[in-house]
Amino acid sequence: MPELDPITLNARQHEAVTAPIGPVLVLAGPGTGKTRVLTERIAYLVSRRGVYPENILALTFTNKAAAELQIRLSRTLSKETAEVITAGTFHRFCISILREHRETVGLPPHFGIADEDLQRTLIYRAFPRLNPNESNLNNVMQNVNRLKWQRRYKAHVPMKKGDAALLDQYEAELKKNRLIDFDDLIFLAHDLLHSHRQILADYRAQFQHILVDEFQDTDPVQYALVYLLGAAHRSVFVVADDEQSIYGWRHARPEHIEQFRDDFLKGRPPIFLEENYRSSTEILRLARVFIANNDVLFERSIHTQRSGRRVRGMAFDTFEEEGQFIAGDIWDRIRETPDLVHRDIAVLYPQHAIGSELERIFMRANVPCLMAHRRGLFDQPVIRRALSVLRYALDGANDASLELFLRRELEAVDPKLYPAVRGFQKQKNIGSFKQAAFLYPRTVSEEEGVDVERALGLAGVVHNAVQKGAVASLPHLVDDILDQLNTSELPSLKNHLDDIVDPLELSDLNIALNRVLPLWRRGGTLYVACRDEVLRHMLTTLIRDALARPGLIIREAVPGSRLDVLSDTLILSFDEDPPKTPQHFLHLGGLACGAMLAALKLCQAIHCADLPAYMPEYTAFALETAGDDPDHAQITGLGAVRVRDGRVVDTFYSPVRLREDKGETPTFQEIYLAFQAFVGIDILVAHNGYAFDFQVLHREARRNGRSRMPNPTVDILPMARSYGATATRDLRPLCERYDIASDPNDPPARARALALYRVFEAMKKERASRYRRMTHERLLDHVALGLLFRTRDGVRDTEFSREEHMHFNLGAQRLLGPANLCIRNLVQHYPRLDADRLRGQTRMLLGEDPRPDVLALHAPDQIQRFRDLCERHGAAAPSLQEGIRNLLDFADLYKVELDTQDRDAVHLLTLHAAKGLEFREVYICGLEDRILPNARALNSADLAEQRRLLYVGITRAMDRLTLSCVQHRPGRNMAPSRFWDELGLERDDRGVDAAPTA
Repeated sequence: MPELDPITLNARQHEAVTAPIGPVLVLAGPGTGKTRVLTERIAYLVSRRGVYPENILALTFTNKAAAELQIRLSRTLSKETAEVITAGTFHRFCISILREHRETVGLPPHFGIADEDLQRTLIYRAFPRLNPNESNLNNVMQNVNRLKWQRRYKAHVPMKKGDAALLDQYEAELKKNRLIDFDDLIFLAHDLLHSHRQILADYRAQFQHILVDEFQDTDPVQYALVYLLGAAHRSVFVVADDEQSIYGWRHARPEHIEQFRDDFLKGRPPIFLEENYRSSTEILRLARVFIANNDVLFERSIHTQRSGRRVRGMAFDTFEEEGQFIAGDIWDRIRETPDLVHRDIAVLYPQHAIGSELERIFMRANVPCLMAHRRGLFDQPVIRRALSVLRYALDGANDASLELFLRRELEAVDPKLYPAVRGFQKQKNIGSFKQAAFLYPRTVSEEEGVDVERALGLAGVVHNAVQKGAVASLPHLVDDILDQLNTSELPSLKNHLDDIVDPLELSDLNIALNRVLPLWRRGGTLYVACRDEVLRHMLTTLIRDALARPGLIIREAVPGSRLDVLSDTLILSFDEDPPKTPQHFLHLGGLACGAMLAALKLCQAIHCADLPAYMPEYTAFALETAGDDPDHAQITGLGAVRVRDGRVVDTFYSPVRLREDKGETPTFQEIYLAFQAFVGIDILVAHNGYAFDFQVLHREARRNGRSRMPNPTVDILPMARSYGATATRDLRPLCERYDIASDPNDPPARARALALYRVFEAMKKERASRYRRMTHERLLDHVALGLLFRTRDGVRDTEFSREEHMHFNLGAQRLLGPANLCIRNLVQHYPRLDADRLRGQTRMLLGEDPRPDVLALHAPDQIQRFRDLCERHGAAAPSLQEGIRNLLDFADLYKVELDTQDRDAVHLLTLHAAKGLEFREVYICGLEDRILPNARALNSADLAEQRRLLYVGITRAMDRLTLSCVQHRPGRNMAPSRFWDELGLERDDRGVDAAPTA
């Protein structure tokens, strides 16, 4: 068992860690080591006090904090012990309670959590006459949240009739769609424990020791939850700082610290952590002077032994001047300070708009920067749509999730489509949006309704796949969803597939694939050879990033160096002339696509070589009918083919007698059982099935007293349309596309079933080809940079082919992106290269500066992270549905946090988002009236919270701090914040002539 190290804990920290079991209040100022104390307290309980790790509950306010706690516990105790300890956010803990006791609470299976997008959809569904503008719906949503808390905690206060109706209808929409929101997560979990003594007793028995981080951020329900769980055993250890309480708008109250003292401590004094290990004396002195303007709950003294630079105050005329100064100052600091890197620096601000301005300025100044807001994994449009359709697939009764998916998907095609369907629903007084979307295409031309049918068809395919097991795994399902979503508005390879040659169409590359693939599978050494050393380095980097796996070593074959050429060694040569000793060499330098694309294509082919076959077993069927109205058409013939591994192994055909006819032709009732027996448990495949074949088949089965066939169903029409095919409700255009002919002597239903099989097999090949051409899109920045070093006949040549040009354009946009490090990494490896010159050459060839907001809409590295998440949740779940539910829970709980990524780039963060972080150097912008403090700070309590917010920002800085304000922001004149006087900080007025008027 680990021992406490008194050398690394100061006296107060040691006192907190080793305090007797019972209630403990630790008041920890910024930078005083509270996370260390929390970790060591848990280790102390386990190793010195004999507490079982499964009896410990550690509650945090962010998933990031919970993950950091788990990592520290793994190091302090062991990975196995840390995994037994329950450590997570309040919301994660509460959802685990509700999942376990959903029947007691009255929640349906697979109930969902309504994120902000879904909440906006619910509000619009409840009040369709509202202005659907996002900012307007956000205002209504905030009002709903306020009313929800008012009803719970101020029931004695009469609610206006309109407010009551708003809340009631919103709650009704939640219930109808089997959803709960984030407030419900906490409310329902608390109410369950409060009203069911045995369940509460079980949780008290399990969690006999509770620890809470950032206790000042608890809202009344969270505090009540802690009280319920901890009141019996009273082993509740909380870490708090009333001076950092900045979430009043989330109902957090620093007064809960006092309440904890009264309810639990019973005279025990709190333990103060007062030595700051983060900030310099100058920064800490400024912070303490400033926060002293607030009333304090607890008197404390915080000190530090670190010295540093004087804090700077700056004033500028415009935000452009402010941003340019900060960008230049950062470059100066990086050059002057050898051990300072970009990730050590943060620029903080009160409003997202300021961050967007700074991002644009930094990008122009080549300052690598990373803005977390709306740049995270779950902010990607295609990922948001994928999650929406998965939520609907898990619960087909969730009409709101389907509407949200259709709105996002249709808006990506044409902003007019969703309002058109909504208008049709209102005009026809149709209660269900799903039904309205289904009927709408029948009222317009096929061309006008095709995108609605495609989106609705995709939702149907996914729903059937999930409910009836038509796919083997969550990753495969998600790959199909991502492939079929519309991405025409995004800078993506998917929109340029016609310009990309399939790797398997290149014979030399196929030869290389057959030799490299076994090496990739079993392990060995792969050398990359090229006379141009920079291009060789870029090729090696690309191949290493794409093919990295245990057992495979990828190295540069440097001319003149000795290579260890063994039996498990290959040398890839990208020179134009073939090698003279070909035994271990593979020559890819002669391909017309050039070295970088040849390397990319080889990696694409290897990556896709071991993917499992898509739907190797199925039955394709087609109907002959009298009439084409799905509500009335009668079946006159039924044909089907059974397919195994791409080949037809059996066929079925029978004519069907019309109801009013007589004769020997069998009736539908007579052939239906034979058809069911032929299909067995196969997936049923049709063309235009959801709009016609499946409907007619199921309707006739019901009419004849037969049960609906339970088989999974797949309609190929949405897939064909997503591939850009001229696909109509008639199969013939697809037959023409794939050059498929039918036997005119075959009965129509059997001929169509055979044609459908051939079309679907051709589509499956196209699907595999699309995957090959789109994979490793995240490496296009490497490809673009490598293309700058393209040679022909030994001379630099940037006269790109059409395919190279397309890859370069997509990659160059990311190469010039605000947080891209490819050029910088290359220049660090080859100091003779000039980064500014490379960026200038890239801009010249690209012809424009990329927009960071557009780049943020499609980040291939984020898409890959999403695929990895699907792999993880799918593998850990016993079923596809469980995997989807776990993925959705994870997404719902994580998407409310900013997704900060570990890259060497300056962090652009709001003051709220910076809480819990630290940086060597910090700039704080926006110290202007009505921004900080904001315009809503109308009373002393609001003003105090705004002070605490700035205090949090100041205390993020370790060595250097700069605060600034401007006279002019876009469309506004600004006045300096009143906080300048409280800070007592003089401003260096850069270009400011007179005091501005607001």
